[in-house]
Amino acid sequence: MSLMRLKIPAGYAITYNKFHDVDPIPEEGDEDFLSNWFYFTEDILQISKLANVNGWHVIPENNTYLIDLGWYPDGSQNGEYRLEQIQVDEEGCGDRLKIKRSKDRFEIRDTIELWLRELNNNQPDDGF
Repeated sequence: MSLMRLKIPAGYAITYNKFHDVDPIPEEGDEDFLSNWFYFTEDILQISKLANVNGWHVIPENNTYLIDLGWYPDGSQNGEYRLEQIQVDEEGCGDRLKIKRSKDRFEIRDTIELWLRELNNNQPDDGF
C-alpha cells in the first residue's frame, strides 16, 4: 500500500505519516472491526507549520499550527476520519480552529491541501 499523495507547501513538516491510499476492509465475522485496522487508528498524520529561528527552520512547540488526522473510533468499520486544524498558543495549549469528518480519504486529502493553502495565505498551487 502506498501513502496518500499530498501537496505540502514549503514551510511545513510532516511529523508523522501513515495516511495510506487504502479502503477499510471489514473483518470477516466481526460487525465492527476492520481487518486492516492498522491503517485506521487515532494517529494517522500530523503536519506542523515550521518557524524560522535564526535562519533555521524548526518545529516549534508553541505559537504554531498543526493539522492532525485520525480514524475514530480506532479500528472500527463504523469509524471515520477526523481532521483537525489546531492553533498552538504561547503556552503550548491547542485550540481547534476547524474539524472535518468523512469516510472519504480523497475528501480528507483535498481538505488538508485547502487548509494548508489557507494557512499559507492562499499562495497559488505552484508554491507546492
